[in-house]
Amino acid sequence: MKFLKNVIQKIVSFFASGKAEAALNLAAGLVPKALPIVQEIAALVPNRTDQEIAAAFEKFAVPAAAQYLAAPQSHRGYVLLDLATRVLAAQVPGVATNILNAAVQLAVTGMKA
Repeated sequence: MKFLKNVIQKIVSFFASGKAEAALNLAAGLVPKALPIVQEIAALVPNRTDQEIAAAFEKFAVPAAAQYLAAPQSHRGYVLLDLATRVLAAQVPGVATNILNAAVQLAVTGMKA
């Protein structure tokens, strides 16, 4: 029980610190760069078919499309999230993947709103 209490205290202190706010601000600041990427991928892959996904990977020159196409149909959203994250990472090198994922997710949410 003490271990669980310590973990919860660490989580609470993280969100009480400026680190979480800085991470969220960084992700939010990347949304304008992520949005055109997300929009283009959505236009290229309206039905999430193998051919559309392979074409999107080719368009952005991201290798290993075949590996991603092996994913179940239910995981295609994750495949496209990873594609958008990789494209964004090329534009803003050195940013942590979790921040890039958050920016892409925020862009998707904004686009669908």
